[in-house]
Amino acid sequence: MDSKELVQKSYDLFAKGDMESFMNMLHEDFTFIYPGDKHPFSGTHNKEGFQKQLMKVPELWSNFHLTVESMISEGDKVFVNTKATADGMDTIFGHYMEVKDDKLFKFVAYDDTLSAFNAMKK
Repeated sequence: MDSKELVQKSYDLFAKGDMESFMNMLHEDFTFIYPGDKHPFSGTHNKEGFQKQLMKVPELWSNFHLTVESMISEGDKVFVNTKATADGMDTIFGHYMEVKDDKLFKFVAYDDTLSAFNAMKK
């Protein structure tokens, strides 16, 4: 499986709610970076921290979904353009991924934080 296929598989598992299989796709030295300091996900997180961030999704947004619209890749680097929807949100997120040892190694989110913040449950 090439890097692009591996990243697509991770989105497919996330969409199905198969979080156990999704988390098994992450490298033990995985890093998640969410730029900024005001969003609930902001900061740099390891694999366990990323899982804690993902557990917040249902608490923060109703009917949250990500749909891959396109991907570009070069070697072990993949950039994903996703449609992100939830109640009160319909926007685009950009996700940069790196693959190492056939696992997701790095994930940097370039999300529309204003739209995401405005759609959060109050």
